[in-house]
Amino acid sequence: MSLGCPKNLVDSEYIREVLGQSGFETVSDPADADTVVVNTCAFLSSAVEESVQTMLELLGEGREVVCAGCLVSRYGAELLAELPEVRLFAAPGTYAGLASALKGGARFLPARFDGVVGRRFATTGPFAYVKVSEGCSNRCAYCLIPELRGGLVSKPVGDVLNECRSLAEGGAKELVLVAQDLGSYGFDLGRGVRLPSLLEKIASVPGVEWIRLMYLHPATTTPAVVEAMVDIPQVVPYIDLPIQHVSDKVLGAMGRKGGAAAVRKAFELLRTRAPQVWIRSTVMVGHPGEGKKAFAELQDFISRGHVDHLGVFSYSPEEGTKSAALGRGPSRKVKEDRASRIMEIQQEVSRARLGSLVGRTIRVLVEGYHPETELLLKGRAEFQAPEVDGHVIINEGDAPFGSFSEVEITGAMEYDLVGRIV
Repeated sequence: MSLGCPKNLVDSEYIREVLGQSGFETVSDPADADTVVVNTCAFLSSAVEESVQTMLELLGEGREVVCAGCLVSRYGAELLAELPEVRLFAAPGTYAGLASALKGGARFLPARFDGVVGRRFATTGPFAYVKVSEGCSNRCAYCLIPELRGGLVSKPVGDVLNECRSLAEGGAKELVLVAQDLGSYGFDLGRGVRLPSLLEKIASVPGVEWIRLMYLHPATTTPAVVEAMVDIPQVVPYIDLPIQHVSDKVLGAMGRKGGAAAVRKAFELLRTRAPQVWIRSTVMVGHPGEGKKAFAELQDFISRGHVDHLGVFSYSPEEGTKSAALGRGPSRKVKEDRASRIMEIQQEVSRARLGSLVGRTIRVLVEGYHPETELLLKGRAEFQAPEVDGHVIINEGDAPFGSFSEVEITGAMEYDLVGRIV
């Protein structure tokens, strides 16, 4: 059972692979399992609550529970004392030791990131996430990732390629590259090993038609990264670039590397060298230091249509972060109002951006039936990332799941497109 982000989902697939190779029968539905591995998230207090509640519910059903992931890094000692009924606590990176721990009597596995685990299966359908590094060395003031997962540890190029080949052989046509800071890939591996060179090698893997870049930092979005996105046909014109804010005062309080200058530079670089790129971003409202003037700066930036897809979070003070020592910032109501206002602005931006596509024919990766009816198909264009962006809803024509089709766009909504196969 995987909670949290796509990076956690990759870890869950590593766990499944290790247990399966060690003789355990793995099932997808927790209802069919005697032992349930809960791969937890602890990035926010709400995620901590979800993780603990999930385990308590499973324990209440009489199931043996293994607690894996970030929750163990954050609260390992407390969990051992307060949840003695949990079979095993396994911190991030302990995939290789899970099987022997379950067969033996171990109750706690500390974090380690020096092993490589194989992986055969795509995440879902025709796409798969590929995690190319672990940890982060940026140390933003509001973030616990360096404490939970350590500093940057890049996966060797050969291991990344082996995983990509295996996933492609299993049917994945789109590989979504993820990391805590994708642009920092290779900084710890020596000269010549960087994200652009990795992209060139992944593009040569047979069967890979789309490569998508997720979770880049403005300060590591270099000209070489952008040129690789433009020059390598398999790399789709799409980038996930969380900026968190545009006010230099707020970004300074957040401890964001490069501040507002890095944000401006990254957007200028993308819009001038890759004018066709679609940009997804994330912003945070309500961080200590965000007054009315700073929020007005953010509103203005979003209203200018710089971002094509946007996620908005309200700041939550997390125990152990530098930001928590700055006070709570604006009230909960103010934060909620600001988040709502940003999303209202972005809805208009998105509606106009998608509306400009009506009448055009675009390439769509057909994923399956629409969740509401088998009379409709759903798919994604190259500017739509799985699970976070909208879909292309196909109301005319048919195509095999996992195939690419040319679709004429006949309608647009706030986040989804409508079209017919031509």
